[in-house]
Amino acid sequence: MKALSYAILAAAALVSLAFVNVLKPNSLGAAAFIAVWLVLPYAALALGLTFFAKERAPAIAYAVAVAIVAVGGLLFLTYVIFLHPDPQGGIAVLFTPVYQAVGIGILVPTCRWLIAKASA
Repeated sequence: MKALSYAILAAAALVSLAFVNVLKPNSLGAAAFIAVWLVLPYAALALGLTFFAKERAPAIAYAVAVAIVAVGGLLFLTYVIFLHPDPQGGIAVLFTPVYQAVGIGILVPTCRWLIAKASA
């Protein structure tokens, strides 16, 4: 379960970095900032998976959160960059990790609670 979660995180991080290339920032500093900022939620999930998912139930909770947050974030970026580009799209891109952090903050405890309730 954890290996699949790490694979999803790695793929999502690589796609996010490809989106940074599509955005074509003006400077190397801006590109580095956007890249780090977009990868930050995936790094946080990987750290959580490493340190807090020692048993099977927390690993399942993190796997669900990883899948939903990764897919949701990439779909949002795809919508903002490709399907509905507008001048405010840059602001939406920069808010994507904030939305993902909110999703992580809601999904991980909720999934852990549901799994604990189901196994009790």
